[in-house]
Amino acid sequence: MGQICHHFGWTLDYLLWEIDWRIVQRMLIDAPKYESKDEKGNDQNSNTKSVKMNEQNSEDLIAQLQQYK
Repeated sequence: MGQICHHFGWTLDYLLWEIDWRIVQRMLIDAPKYESKDEKGNDQNSNTKSVKMNEQNSEDLIAQLQQYK
C-alpha cells in the first residue's frame, strides 16, 4: 500500500477511506510489469513460446493464434 500512496501522492487515510478498493485493484492490474531473465526461470520448463516474425512463418503464427479462439 505504501508504494501505491507514494506513486499517486496519496495519504494512507485517503487510500483506505476515500478510494473504492475495487478501483485500486483495477489500477494494480493495469500497472505495467516485466520479468527479468532470472524471474522467468528456465525457458525449457516454460509454457510460453516465442516466435520471430518473418514472411516464412506468418502461417505458423496464425495457426498458433487459432488455438486461443
